[in-house]
Amino acid sequence: MTSEKENQATSVDTAAAAAASSIPPPTWAQLRIVAVRSAIPMIGFGFMDNLVMIQAGEAIDMSLGVAFGLSTMTAAGFGQCFSDVAGLTCGGLVDATVAKLQLPHHNLSLAQMDLKVTRTCSTLGGCVGVVTGCLLGMSCLLFMDTDKADRAKKAKELQSIFESVIVEGHRLINAERATLWMIDQQDDSDSSSDDKKKSILWSRVASGVDGIIEAPMEGSIVGECVRTQQIIHIPDAYQDPRFDRNVDQQTGFRTQSVLAVPVKDDTGKIVGAIQMMNKKDEQGNHIPFGEGDIKCAQMLGSHVSCFIRVVNAG
Repeated sequence: MTSEKENQATSVDTAAAAAASSIPPPTWAQLRIVAVRSAIPMIGFGFMDNLVMIQAGEAIDMSLGVAFGLSTMTAAGFGQCFSDVAGLTCGGLVDATVAKLQLPHHNLSLAQMDLKVTRTCSTLGGCVGVVTGCLLGMSCLLFMDTDKADRAKKAKELQSIFESVIVEGHRLINAERATLWMIDQQDDSDSSSDDKKKSILWSRVASGVDGIIEAPMEGSIVGECVRTQQIIHIPDAYQDPRFDRNVDQQTGFRTQSVLAVPVKDDTGKIVGAIQMMNKKDEQGNHIPFGEGDIKCAQMLGSHVSCFIRVVNAG
């Protein structure tokens, strides 16, 4: 009985082999067409998948991520959900677009399409197409500030801690405005040197100002304070050549006296600066900052350093 079954199986295999050998093999030109016809739709799907995922993930990271402290990977996961939905709902659009291209047909039969060599070329073409599409979809990263969400999240983490220091601090010193500036390293694609990192100053903790603000490291008083790591005290800003009057013209604020104090971490590395503007006396008159104000600002800087260490440790 066993021999009979083995004979039947051998006969089936022989028949299948004979049938396969009778199928004319595809030509290399036909296989190339199979690969191209598999690759073109996958380019569209890969492009849409990565583009939607990145854009949706960035939007979620900047909104829900900042508001609820979600990680960037979590935001990317939510972005992938949007990407999958977009791919499912727009699949017909991609197919219709590819159909309009009038790609050459391979003219292979179903049996020829089922051959191993044909299926291999179709799979390889699809893989090349989807990778190409994904890389094209990632091109939007060239025009995005990928560190913006991280800065916003860090600013939110530091907001409540720094507010108590800066708000109460500027009241204690009796200054019209107080700002805590932090250093951020960014890629400088325009730099010709090997070190393509440039430093900018950003803040979200500024009395009288909403949102994240930035200041250049070059051409600003607080930037010079950070670069030189020295206290800068200017009794009359408009008499100092380092002061940029355009800022006052844009904001409508009239800067008079300025005090900038560097903030360092436990290792002595500069991490930012505290800037106070427009010291007033008890009668509300503008006066220069005094030695007591400088010591008070330095004390605030020490507190900020401690808070930064706690946040970074968390």
